[in-house]
Amino acid sequence: MIHYTIYPPEWIYTDPLSPPKRRIRDVSIGGVAMQVEILENGEARIVRLLSPDPRHYLDPRFQPGNRVRLVPSLP
Repeated sequence: MIHYTIYPPEWIYTDPLSPPKRRIRDVSIGGVAMQVEILENGEARIVRLLSPDPRHYLDPRFQPGNRVRLVPSLP
């Protein structure tokens, strides 16, 4: 059976009653929408990009696995 979805496998194939092991959030950094895993000291690791702009996928700053600094901003 093939399962097509936009969600990562760990969101689908886990027990809904168990607490999540990773803290993943949707954020926008430099105008680029992405999902990050929250780490300590105000840092996060890029999990995947959500941007529709193909140039963002070619930018080495936004490669999955890179660490970014989370700075809160006011809307």
